[in-house]
Amino acid sequence: MHCSIFILILIGLLIGFLGGYAGISGSPFMIAGLVFLCGLNQHTAQGTVLTAMLGPMSLMALLKLKNETRRQWKNILIGILTYAVFSWFGAVGAFHYGDAQLKKFFAVLLILVAIFQFLPIRTEGERSTNIPALWMLITGALAGIIGGFFGVGAGVLLVPVFMGLFRLDKNHARALSLGILLPPVSLGAFFKYHAEHAIVWSAVGILFAAYFVANWFGAHYGNRAKARHFKIVYGLILVSLALLYWFK
Repeated sequence: MHCSIFILILIGLLIGFLGGYAGISGSPFMIAGLVFLCGLNQHTAQGTVLTAMLGPMSLMALLKLKNETRRQWKNILIGILTYAVFSWFGAVGAFHYGDAQLKKFFAVLLILVAIFQFLPIRTEGERSTNIPALWMLITGALAGIIGGFFGVGAGVLLVPVFMGLFRLDKNHARALSLGILLPPVSLGAFFKYHAEHAIVWSAVGILFAAYFVANWFGAHYGNRAKARHFKIVYGLILVSLALLYWFK
């Protein structure tokens, strides 16, 4: 890997801040950073970031959302269990495709998530603070498959789904996503990436440490952000990354 420690620290700090701000793991952005700035292939970038995420990367952001987290502990537990099981199946699927194909799929994922951000959210009526257990089980399983396939925490999908489909308010959606992703839920996927030697261990600790430090500050400013601004900025970043993936 041709990447300096400074670049790895910068990637971790920037994505850690963004992850705390948006209530996601920030993994799609770290993967893109390793691909474009460090020259890793897609499988290895995904495996490296997924391994870094096995640590409690989002702990500092969750501390800023502790009240919302306590109210949703049952759904967090359901999400953790289903995600952990189904992430292995997603990782197995990823290695059925070559690097170029996986990059195209990754670009499509980013575009689809960006579309979620630009769709109008209904404002009439009260926002919810909980999700039925059955729907949480289904959502956790699907997120695990997608997370394992793309090497992401799937918070990039969970937050817009929680806000748009289940009408959770912004902070409850962020807390539920971060709570699910706090434990090593991608352990099943990790075993597959490790077996394929698709992890750069020298980058794992640096990314984790830098992300961990910056995550609290992102969560602090994310609490103050208006939902509309939060979604527009997030969507534009996703579209920009997708275009880089598709044309570079």
